[in-house]
Amino acid sequence: MTLILKYLSPFLLAFILIGCQNGNNSSKKTDQQNLQQNQAQQQQDQLGQLQQPPQTDTDVSDKEVETFADAFVDAREVQANAQEKMVDVIEDEGLDVETYQKIAQAAQRGQAKEADASDEEIEKFENASNKLREVQGEIEKKVKDAVEENGMEMKRFQEISQAAQQDPELQQEIQVKVQKKMMDNQEGM
Repeated sequence: MTLILKYLSPFLLAFILIGCQNGNNSSKKTDQQNLQQNQAQQQQDQLGQLQQPPQTDTDVSDKEVETFADAFVDAREVQANAQEKMVDVIEDEGLDVETYQKIAQAAQRGQAKEADASDEEIEKFENASNKLREVQGEIEKKVKDAVEENGMEMKRFQEISQAAQQDPELQQEIQVKVQKKMMDNQEGM
């Protein structure tokens, strides 16, 4: 299941970076963006450490691109809602997102105690992290459900996602479809 977010994350990052989110300057949005940027950086670091997957010759039909785009948009909605929930979990533990990120980065390097954080903040971080793991399980299930509700098996979704990472033409085709669907969804609201 953790592979779901692994394969979905590069696409989420790409679309976030090209401005597919609404610009809202509220504190909660800023916290969500900070959390999202930290997660994106961590994912890029992890992906950079992994060996590139072998080139695949995945044939993707126009219908599959359309289905993939539908599934992606729905999965992205799940991800957006999850960001808000994750910020709430962190704040409910009495931490702000920036402090949580600082401790998380230090913990990743095995230096949580040296994160320039109090013992109380580290305890709050650990509590929040435990709750976030539960939330991540829920998110993965909701992403899987969103993909399957659009008529695509998760395995195929992952194959197309991986193929798009290696095929700029396919990636562009998917981006165009996703952007169109997102604009259509915004107009429909």
